[in-house]
Amino acid sequence: MKKVEKKDVKLVREKSPGYGERQRRAPLYEQLVKHASRHPHPFHVPGHKMGHSFDQIGRETFGPLLELDMTEITGMDDLHHPEGVIAEAQELAAEAFGAEETRFLIGGSTVGNMALIMAVCRPGEKILVQRNCHKSVFHGMMLARANPVYIVPAVDPASGVAAGLRREDVERALIAHPDAKAVFLTNPTYYGMGIDLAKMAATVHRFGVPLLVDEAHGSHYGFHPAFPQSAMESGADAAVQSTHKMTTALTMSSMLHVQGNRIDRERLARSLALLQSSSPSYLLMASLDLARRHLVMEAAQEWDELLPLLDELREAVRELSWLELAGIESTSVYSTMDPLKLMLMPRAADLDGFGLQQVLEDFRIYPELADTGHVLLAASSGTRPADIDQLLHALTSIPEKPDRQPKRILQPGIVSSSFLREQAMPIHEAMDAPLVSVPLEQSLGRIAGEMIIPYPPGIPLLTPGERIDESFLALLKELRKSQVRFQGVRDSRLDSIVVVR
Repeated sequence: MKKVEKKDVKLVREKSPGYGERQRRAPLYEQLVKHASRHPHPFHVPGHKMGHSFDQIGRETFGPLLELDMTEITGMDDLHHPEGVIAEAQELAAEAFGAEETRFLIGGSTVGNMALIMAVCRPGEKILVQRNCHKSVFHGMMLARANPVYIVPAVDPASGVAAGLRREDVERALIAHPDAKAVFLTNPTYYGMGIDLAKMAATVHRFGVPLLVDEAHGSHYGFHPAFPQSAMESGADAAVQSTHKMTTALTMSSMLHVQGNRIDRERLARSLALLQSSSPSYLLMASLDLARRHLVMEAAQEWDELLPLLDELREAVRELSWLELAGIESTSVYSTMDPLKLMLMPRAADLDGFGLQQVLEDFRIYPELADTGHVLLAASSGTRPADIDQLLHALTSIPEKPDRQPKRILQPGIVSSSFLREQAMPIHEAMDAPLVSVPLEQSLGRIAGEMIIPYPPGIPLLTPGERIDESFLALLKELRKSQVRFQGVRDSRLDSIVVVR
């Protein structure tokens, strides 16, 4: 790979006067460092007392962080009632991400998704939901005792994966369900595919309801010209971002952004108070503070260096006869694609996604996801030229075989059929109903009492309250033969399934 010349660090967004100087601050992180520099005598939790008592071997690694692992003492503010450095850090994040208000999340995007649903729905009320949402959205509906109206996503014909929603499908659902309280969708998808979110927001707002977006994989959107617009820029009412996924915060740390008056923010705050820990991690919150500063001050230069290398990698992949790379085509059902996501699709009968994963791992390359037909790679501002060189080395190590047979490509109808299932009873009622475990072969026509979730990406194939049909059984039997891991199930072998008694 050729080297790309370094560019001067520049601010990604020039906004109101003083924006750059304000964004250079990291008030929460700075307060933690300032407190540690005083060499205080801690008579408060946590019990390791700023690292004075800790596993001797582990201290060599964790040592520098332990003195920043604080609690709500004087000067450290309180996540559940922020008035000091946490409030200031959240205000800086709101400014950077273009929101009116930003909340730090220390339970991942899961907490934000659940809190949003609890904020807009009371028991028995409807919410329109993209059927290939993350499992946390379904959990949120259970907690809120909301009644979901599922909207089936479009399926990409080239890759066979479910993408985003069509505006006309959302509009039809809003007309059919005028009492729905919100529309909840995912953008971008786990695979990096996205829709024209601004047009979707305009459609939803014509009906006077809020648009809620799970933007877990889009925390970098809007911070570089190569990336699509963010949900906030597109007019969404709320967006939840996993700041740790595609940007640089520590794992489990996320943000919730809100704008406009369609969401009851007091109710949202109460929901977050119910769901978030009363002992939030200051390390996670400080990492959000620093990730925001990094996005504004430094990430653009790193992406300027990385993106041309990813383009070169894509060109090299196109030369391999046995491998395809997902991208926007004339037949695509999505309009944006995250340039940091690489979805590799092996097209040879003797090499599936799991086989390609094994080859990559032999070269110490660890993908984000593998299934029978795909391997998903997630780059970021932290991806190095050496990482891309090694990836290309691994891919070109697989020999070209003139007699290699093409692989049968999964038809979109097979994927979409996994979301076309009768909702026989509300999701929360199915969870509360008497349940029984039955052999899988005897479950036809029964109402599901558990989720079946391939993980990753964490999108349920079956949710409580849905009726089990022949197409689902056929799909599940096929998946049992693969290396897919499942969450939410009582029987990990899937010989049996939990249904409503």
